[in-house]
This record gives sequence, C-alpha cells and structure tokens, in this order.
Amino acid sequence: MSEGQRTIVVGAGVAGLCTAYYLAKRGAEVTVVESNRIGSGASAGNGGWLCPAQAGPLPEPGLTLMGMRALMNRDSSLYFKPAKLGELSPWLMRFWSYCNERAYRHGLQALAALGARVFDLVDAMVDDGLEFELHRQGMLMASRDPTQLRAELAKLAPMREFGYELPDEILLDEELRKVEPALAPEVRAGFVVPQHWHVRPESFNRALAAAARGIGVEILEGAEVLDFIVRGTRVAALRTAAGDREAESVVLAAGSWTPRLAALLGVNLPVQAGKGYSFLVSPSVVPKHAILLADIHVGCTPFGEGLRIGGTMEFSGVNLHLDRRRLDATIAGARDSFLDWAEPGVRCEWAGLRPIAPDGLPVVDVVAPFANVYVATGYAMQGMTLGPPAGEAMAEFIATGRRPEVLEPFALDRFPRLPWSRGRHDGNAR
Repeated sequence: MSEGQRTIVVGAGVAGLCTAYYLAKRGAEVTVVESNRIGSGASAGNGGWLCPAQAGPLPEPGLTLMGMRALMNRDSSLYFKPAKLGELSPWLMRFWSYCNERAYRHGLQALAALGARVFDLVDAMVDDGLEFELHRQGMLMASRDPTQLRAELAKLAPMREFGYELPDEILLDEELRKVEPALAPEVRAGFVVPQHWHVRPESFNRALAAAARGIGVEILEGAEVLDFIVRGTRVAALRTAAGDREAESVVLAAGSWTPRLAALLGVNLPVQAGKGYSFLVSPSVVPKHAILLADIHVGCTPFGEGLRIGGTMEFSGVNLHLDRRRLDATIAGARDSFLDWAEPGVRCEWAGLRPIAPDGLPVVDVVAPFANVYVATGYAMQGMTLGPPAGEAMAEFIATGRRPEVLEPFALDRFPRLPWSRGRHDGNAR
C-alpha cells in the first residue's frame, strides 16, 4: 500500500478504531464507516479488561458435556436458545470439535502471543496524549469453592511460559478478606493476577476516535454499508447510507455484524454472536481489584460511579433483546458474592454481542478471493485485550502486503471445508 492510499474500515468499535489508528500512523488515508455510533456495539458496556494472562479460547476440554446440559438450562452461564439450534448446528459441531486439549493449547499459545503487547501499546497511547480512564490494580479470581479455584489456578499455569506472574497458592477466608474486603464471607477462596488492567471502554473508544481524527482519519457515523462495488477480484467502492466511498482496501471490523457484510461479498464467515449482559451497582465497599467470580462466570469491574458487573454467554442470534430471567440470575449470583450493596437496585442494564469463531480465536486475514478485502473480528471476550495488538498487526499486513507471523493462527482458511459461495461475482462492476 502506498502512502496516502485510501483504506475504508467498516466498524467503529475497538477492532476497527485500533486498525484505523495504526494505519493512519503509517501514513495511510483512512475512513471509518459506522452504521450506528462510535463504540456503540460490544465495545460499549463491557468490563474493559486488558487481560492477556487469561488468554484461553472459549472451547475447552470438557465443555461439550457442559454445553449439552446448558441447552436444557436457561439459567446457565452458557446457553443456546433452542429455537436457534437449527441455525447454530453447523457452527456448534465445529465448536465442539475444538473442545479438546490439543486445540485448547494451540489457542492459548496463539492468544498469549497476540495479546503480549497490549500493555506496551496502551502505555504508548497514553504517551501520545490519549486520555481515558485506566486502572492497573490487577484482577482477583474468586470462588466459594477452594477446590474449583485451585483448578482454575492450575489451568492458568501455562501462562507462566509467556512471562505472566501467577501465585503458587490460593488465598483462603481471612487472608482473602484482607486482600479484597468487598467480598461476602461465603466467597472463601481467591488469587490475584497482577498483570491485568482495565479501562472504561466508553472513554477508551472516545479517546481512540479523537486521536484517530487528530491524525487525519475520517469517521462517518450513521453510515451503514448497503453493498459493495466489485471489479474483478477487488472491491472498488462501498455503497453506504452516507453515499458511495471509493477504496483501495477495505477492512471488515463490525464485530458480530461482520458475517452479514461478508455475505454481501458471497463469503461465509463462521462467526456467531455470543450475547453478554452487564449492569451497574453501588457497592457498600468498592472492590480494590477487578474481580472474576469463577463459580458463576461473572466479571466485576470498579469504576468511579459504581461496579460494572457482566456475564453470561447466550447464543440466540444477532439481537440485543434482554432476557429478564438470565439477567436476574446474574444479578442474584453477583449480589450473593459481595457485602450488601449500598443501594439494592441495579441500573444501566445492557446487552452486547461478542463475535465468536468456532475455535474461539479471532479471524484476522485477507478475504479470498478478494485481493483487497480484510477481516478483523472474532475477538470473543477479549476485544479490549486483542484490539490494539491485532490492529497494529493488521495495519502492518495492509501496508506491506506481508502477513505478520503473530497473525498466522488467525487465518480464515484454517476452517476445514469452509463453504465458499462466489455466485454474486462474475468480474463485472455493479
């Protein structure tokens, strides 16, 4: 890509904004088109965790049976809506094929390598003048069951190979209470992962967008992509709600909506939406750390005005419907894990869609058969962690034409027998 060449990035969440930011720093001319508002998707109400030490992919050994039980239990942290099973079945079969030790180990290594630079990159953003809420106090993993927590600590042990610090033993009862006094007495066990930061994602997205604009990136909100103008094996322009936009290269980074964009090009992208919920509470004791409640699979993040609590993984299609029963189950589990909240109610209830590939790894690659279309999605529950390093690597890929080694595990052609459909393209312009 020559300097000044136009790249259009579709999506103004953390994946798209980071890609645009690093492309512009390389001298590219960049436009971001967003169907809604900056950071309005999964990048908005999440916990903002920068957590490369928790790099494991979603499919893990033993999860198959858990998933089968979850199909029958609407209160489970992992839930597949029965009415969607027909649509989800091909993806589910692939997902369960990765629930083994070999695939999990491969995914762990790939994610750990990609996420390794996130702290350096965030520090560099701060040095560049980006202003956003940032906390560096570490994460506490906690549980009512000491046996379960020892298993969780053992599961993280491979991360020591990548330079992450982990304790040798868990904290129990009063030891735990000294480290984190916000927890209820029933939460008996915990351990601290020091290499864990969190940002307020809304402020991070705003700062990133402002910085990108400051170095020449054009950001168009309310500019839904309606179609692509294709000439041969290249996309020449995008038709958007804000008008046609010519491009030398295109990056599809619209989170869980990326498969719909890819389908306009005749490409089947194997990514499903995993819905998560969050809400805010006012704790009587503000936690000293971000907290992962391992027994109920809920993450809790302290911010200035309260504690943001989020959880669940619901596969029910691309929709933002709040399932009251599932949200109430998360609220109840979180309430029982802390000292009484200062106010009994919750506020800012929110749902967001995490884009998830069947192996739990991102898809960051060029999109065959097109020579100038790239995809950056599938960051699952690690969008804030992976967005900066993946954006930096994608910018290098587009600028040089050479895929960085760190992106090799995230190639689109890793999925066997992926059904491509090229019927819409015969080489003629539309």
